[in-house]
Amino acid sequence: MKKKQPMIRLLVFILPVLIQLSSFAQGVIKAETGARIVSETGSYWVVDNGAFTLTSPTTATPVTMANLKIEADASLTIGPLNYLSVTGTLTNNAGNTGLVVNSDATGAGSLINGTASVPATVNRYITGLSQAWHLLSSPVAAQSISGTFTPDPATSYDFFAWYEPTAEWVNFKNTTVPITWNTANGSTNFTAGKGYLVEYTGTGLTKQFTGNLNVGAISPALTKTGAATYTAFNLVGNPYSSAIDWKSAGGWNRTNLVASGGGYVMSIWNDALSTGNYGVFNSAGSSGSGTNGVTQYIPVGQGFMVKAASAGTIGMADGIRVHNAQAWLKSTEAIANVLRVKVTGNANTYSDEIIIEFGHQNADGGAEKMFSFYETAPSLYTVKPDGNYSIDFRGEPEAITIPMSFKAGADGNYTLTASQMESFTSSTAITLEDVKLNATQNLMQNPVYTFSSAKTDDGARFLVHFGGAFSISENAKEQPVTVYASGRTIYIANKSGSVMKGGVTVYNMIGQPVMQRPLSENPLTMISLSGATGYYLVKVLTGDQVYSGKVFIK
Repeated sequence: MKKKQPMIRLLVFILPVLIQLSSFAQGVIKAETGARIVSETGSYWVVDNGAFTLTSPTTATPVTMANLKIEADASLTIGPLNYLSVTGTLTNNAGNTGLVVNSDATGAGSLINGTASVPATVNRYITGLSQAWHLLSSPVAAQSISGTFTPDPATSYDFFAWYEPTAEWVNFKNTTVPITWNTANGSTNFTAGKGYLVEYTGTGLTKQFTGNLNVGAISPALTKTGAATYTAFNLVGNPYSSAIDWKSAGGWNRTNLVASGGGYVMSIWNDALSTGNYGVFNSAGSSGSGTNGVTQYIPVGQGFMVKAASAGTIGMADGIRVHNAQAWLKSTEAIANVLRVKVTGNANTYSDEIIIEFGHQNADGGAEKMFSFYETAPSLYTVKPDGNYSIDFRGEPEAITIPMSFKAGADGNYTLTASQMESFTSSTAITLEDVKLNATQNLMQNPVYTFSSAKTDDGARFLVHFGGAFSISENAKEQPVTVYASGRTIYIANKSGSVMKGGVTVYNMIGQPVMQRPLSENPLTMISLSGATGYYLVKVLTGDQVYSGKVFIK
C-alpha cells in the first residue's frame, strides 16, 4: 500500500505558496514528492496530513488567507516574528496542538482572525531577569491559573491580581486572609482582558496558554472606589493572539477612562529592560513617544495599567489588532518636537525617563508619574500644578521653563542624558538648571549631565529652559531663591532644597498687589495666576530676607 503523503490544498490563483513545509517523520517533504496545490470550493487553504510551519517574516507583508482549515491529522505553527491574517473562516479540527503561535527572545508570532471558538496554543516567552516582575494577560479563554503558571509552592513564584478598591496586590496563594484571591479575581482562571502581576524563578521562561482564542469584543470591568494613592487604577491586558494598538482610531471604547491632554494613558511595568520603573504612553502622543521602552503597541500576553474616571468597562474589539514586531518593551523610534531625558546611576541598574512633548493644543495633561515597586529605583518627573508627570504635554514650542524633579532611590552618582533634540531648530536653546548647585548646562551642546544625589535630597532640583528668554529671576545667581514661571503658574524654589517659611506677594507692573499667600511646606511653591497676560513682580519674604523676581504670565 502506498504511503500517504502530506499535502496543502488551496486555490490555484493564491500564489506564492506561503506555507513552508517543515521536517517531519517521513523526512523533508518537497513539492515534487507529494505535496500538491489543488483547487477547492470556498477559497480554502487546507492543511492536511503533517506538521507545517508558516513563514512570513515581515509585518508589511503578512500571510493573508480568505479561509483556513487545519485537518485533524495536521498542525500549523506560526513562528516568532511571523504573521498570519485569516479574513474569513478559521477551522481547526486538530485541537489545541493543531494551531500553535510561538514566541522566543526575538519576539512573538502573530495571528489575527475573527472566528470564535478556535482551539490553539499560544506561547509567551518572558524576557528579563530571574525573579523579575511582569504584567501578564491571557490570549485564550478560560485559561486555568495552574501548571507552569503556578509552580510547586516550594519554588519561588508569585502571582497577583490588582484589587482597585483597596489599591493592593492580592496573592494567588491567599485563600483565607481578606482580601482573598477569590474576592480579587472571582475564580482560579485568567479573566479575558484582565492583567496580572507575576514573578517566576529563572530566565528565558516560556508560558503556554491553551484553549479557544479570544476574538471580537472583550470588555473587562473597571472599578473606581476608595481613597488610596492608586485608587482608580485598573490592571487590564491584551486579550488577543496579536499585538494591539493604543493609538488605533477604531475598536476602543475608553469613555470610562480618565482623559489627559486629549488622549488616554496606559502604563506597563518594565522589568524587561531592568529599568525598575513603569513606562507610559498617551494615545494623543506622537508615535513612539513612550517612556522606558513602552510604545503604542501592546504585545501578545501583555498586561497594562489604566486609570478609571468612573466604574464601567474598557471596550476592546478586533479593530485594535495589528501585526507588530515589537518584543516586550523595546522602542527606538525618533519623533519630532520631543525632549527625552533619561536618568541612570552607579548604585544599581535601574533607570527612569521623562518626555516633554510640544505641539499639543494646550499644555494640559500627558501621563502622570507612577512610582516604582523598588525603593532603590530613581524617579524622574516634571511638575505641573495638578501633579507629577512622566510624559508632559505642552503647546507649540516656545520660551518656557519646566520644573523637573528627581528622587534618588539610593545614594550615588547619577547621569541625565537628553536625546531627540535634533527635532528642534538650531536656534532653540535647551538649558538644564541644577537649582541645588546653581549650575546650568546647554543640553544642545552637551546632552549629558552628571551629579551626585542622596536619598534624603529634596526632589525639586532641576529646571529645563526652552528658548533664549526664560521667565526666571533676574538676579537668580545672587540669591538662594529662584522665581520663574511656566504658562500661568509661578514657581518659587529654594536652591538649598530645604523648606522655606514665609510668604509671597505678586504685584502687577503698576505696583498693585494681585495675590498674597504663605509659602508651601516644601521647597517648591506653585501659584496659579488668573490675571492678564504680562509681566509680574514676585516678592518672597522669608525670615528677615526679601527676594524678588520678574516673570511673564501668558
